[in-house]
Amino acid sequence: AGQREHPSAQPDSQTMEARMRHAVLGAFVGDAASLGTHWIYDPKAMAGTVTSVEAPEFRTPPAMKFYSPADYPGHYASGMLSPYGEQLLFVAEHLAEKGRVDGAAMVAATRAWARDVWTGRKDSATKQFLAKDPPSKADDWRAAGVADHEAHCFMKVVPATVLYAGCAERRSKVEDAIRTLQDDDLAAQFGLVASDILEHAIVTPGATPAEALAAVEHKYEYPAVVQTALNEARAELPLEELLLKLSREMTTPDSPFRDLAARSCALPGAFIAVAYHFAHPATSASYVPALRANILAAGDTCSRAVMLGAVFGAAAGADDEVPWLDKLGTTKHPRTGETLDLANLVESIATALVDANAQLRLAEKSVA
Repeated sequence: AGQREHPSAQPDSQTMEARMRHAVLGAFVGDAASLGTHWIYDPKAMAGTVTSVEAPEFRTPPAMKFYSPADYPGHYASGMLSPYGEQLLFVAEHLAEKGRVDGAAMVAATRAWARDVWTGRKDSATKQFLAKDPPSKADDWRAAGVADHEAHCFMKVVPATVLYAGCAERRSKVEDAIRTLQDDDLAAQFGLVASDILEHAIVTPGATPAEALAAVEHKYEYPAVVQTALNEARAELPLEELLLKLSREMTTPDSPFRDLAARSCALPGAFIAVAYHFAHPATSASYVPALRANILAAGDTCSRAVMLGAVFGAAAGADDEVPWLDKLGTTKHPRTGETLDLANLVESIATALVDANAQLRLAEKSVA
């Protein structure tokens, strides 16, 4: 995507740190809040499974599809992270420790974590990644990635964007982070527009998600597939009608996924379902209503919740804390496997990312 000639928003040091912290916390909380009914694709089944449609978050006990705490001991109880959230935790902790995106180092760390430490549910892209021979040369690290255009690119987008918010190399570094696992143009294209929206919410005081969405469309020239998705997200339709429309465009009349396809992790549908909430502030005015509507929309709620939680968390500003932090449970540290309090761990990761961002911006300023 090309960039139009418009000045970048200048980050404000006083409240930018709070917005970065809230973006990180909002992503993790959003994922955990959505875990209990993850991958229930039928919205009617979703409505019948949540504790209540008024407060569908943190369903206890979890009733997600395709995996369970019994299948993966030590994972996926109420208040824990989904498999996507566990990927987010690995990436965020890795970047917080390293203080930068280094493609070769990240590929090696991902392989070691997924192969030797992570005992949770692995998606097909991770399995393909592990099945490939590692690159023979560090400079060839992109060869480790797989052809996959699903929404777990958001697990790289959020921490990499927080790390490089306000930096000139932010977009190139976010793309590098995505391509360590998904060496796929569609994943990179939608990851970058998601990063653009999140960065605007972080560096621009008082910006709403709707304003962030409008600003990036003005600032960047996106590929046609991305611009079409942005236009779809602005459709003046209820979200359920839009998802049905998109699903039917993606499938044949005899497909068993006729009404469900746009609820999956596949891009561009997963991005459209996220951006819809940014474009419709009347129905998704803030963090809680957006996350609740996302859960009731069914399907791959968790990957969408990570991106929604980050942007709405950042947009909440410095004065409002991210809700539901007290509902977080435990998790396994992505390097040691030790069971830890999730809220404390993500708070420490958020602080480390904020500190690393300050160092990157200072270094950039010193050589400008």
